[in-house]
Parts: sequence; C-alpha cells; structure tokens
Amino acid sequence: MSSRLVFRKDCADCGRSFFTPDRKTNLCPQCAGKGQKRDQQVRVTGEKNWTETLAAPKASIKTGSPVTPTDDLKLQGSREYEPHAERSELPGGRVPEGGIEKLEVSKVPLAQPLDMGKGEIVLTKDQEQEIIKRYQAYVEGMGRPPKGRRRTIAAEMGIPYPAIVLAIRRWNQGQSREKDLSREERFSVEKSYFRLLERETTLLRVKEQITQKTGLCQWQVSRCLDLLHDGEDRLQGVPDVSSEQGTAILSEYHAYLSAPAPPNPPLHALIAERTGVTPKQVHKVLLGYRLGLFREKLG
Repeated sequence: MSSRLVFRKDCADCGRSFFTPDRKTNLCPQCAGKGQKRDQQVRVTGEKNWTETLAAPKASIKTGSPVTPTDDLKLQGSREYEPHAERSELPGGRVPEGGIEKLEVSKVPLAQPLDMGKGEIVLTKDQEQEIIKRYQAYVEGMGRPPKGRRRTIAAEMGIPYPAIVLAIRRWNQGQSREKDLSREERFSVEKSYFRLLERETTLLRVKEQITQKTGLCQWQVSRCLDLLHDGEDRLQGVPDVSSEQGTAILSEYHAYLSAPAPPNPPLHALIAERTGVTPKQVHKVLLGYRLGLFREKLG
C-alpha cells in the first residue's frame, strides 16, 4: 500500500477543493490545464476583444495609442454605481452585512486607456484594485450572481472577461503566501459556524466570533465559509437521493460536526461509503443543507 502524503488545497482560481501531493500547488488540475490557454487568449485576442467591447472606429486603434471610450461605454459607466439589480438573486435575497455594499465606496473611472501596442490588456492600478474590491465583497457576503462573479465584474466595469480572470488569479496567488489553513483549522471554522448560526443574526457577527475563537484573520474565515457554500450550479445534474438516504447523510454530518477532530478519510467519500450513495450526491445534500440554513438564519 502506498504511503504517499497528499494535501487538501483550495484552488486559487475557482475555489474548489482538491487533493495533491504537491503542497505548493495553488491550482486544481482543471484550472492548471486552462491557465496557459487563458493567458494565450489574453495575449492573442486581447486587442480584438477590447476593440469589440468599445466598438471604436478603426482609425482610433493604432499601435501604442489609447482607445477612446464610446458613448455606449459612457452609458455603461453612468449605470455603474446604481443599486445592484442582482442583490435579490443572491443567497437569502439580499447581501448580508459587510457584503456587496462596499462596492459603492469609491468610484473608479471605467475606461482607462489600455496598452494596445503589444496586443495585451494592461489594467491600471486603480482598475485592478477595484476588481479585487468587488471580488472580495462577493466572497465576504457569499454573493453569487447568476452569471458568475468574474463575468459580472467584467460586464459592470466594461473590461474584457479574460483580463478580470487574470487579475483575480494573480491576486489570489499572492494571497497564498499566507499560512494555508490546515484541515483541523477548517474543521474548527465549520463547527463554530453551525453553532453560531443558532444565536447570531448577521454574517459579519458570525465571522467576528469565529476569528476570535480560532485566531484566524477575517479573510481566511470568509474564504473558508464561502467555499463551504460553493458549487450549487455545478451539482445541478447530480441525481437526487431518496428521503431515507438524505436523512442518513445529514445524520452522519451532524456526527461529524460533534466530533472533536475531523476523520482521516475525506468527508464526502466517508459518508458516501456509509450511506450507499456517491460522493457528489453527498456534496449536493450537504450543500443544500448549508445554503438552506444560511438563507433561513442570516437571509
């Protein structure tokens, strides 16, 4: 039997958990495979995408010259700081305290000139900061727009989607210099979260209590809780379990939360083996349970 050590990591790009023997790896196999393709797409098609987005006259697109925003982009910019229409579509029908409201703090011009000479999309520092601020607000409030966080940010700011993806990826990779959460730390956050749901009324207050108990920073706690509630769209095609199987899965999960430490095997695989379903079916049941409690208690 192989005794090779593996680590559970959270992907810096999509946020999904995966197992790897390389502790320094920050991307899951799926995102790692797409990384080079995305980078190449930005370099090769960046100029084309930006040109189409701005609908600029051909004469205005010259090597090394800035692109002038069109009336369509200006109209989009005028709508940038209106109340967010997608709030009612986020978990619980609104964004919890400390969530997306932060986006209205600063108004960064949306149409910064890009370096078109090399065919690459070059964002200004203000644009990158605004992208990260919007992304952080979604994570902290566990908000998930129907079109996805990155595509929504791209549409709101009038910046091509690949540039948004790369900006967030670079920032996420920079955050990996902080201490990775151990399995025991993630387990402690999860246990504290479900206990605090019974007496706290805001997500911000829940996170403050968890940071005090665990000694973790609030962003680490926010990221951990966000991942616990992620993946609903990816699990829609997974077959439902029977009522009896669902009850058995939740019973196993409550036993897991009552234990002093996490089990050695991965949770979904362990519960699947005990209840006769697949790990993805376990994930679907547990995710539905978590989202239901979140919307009931904090929504």
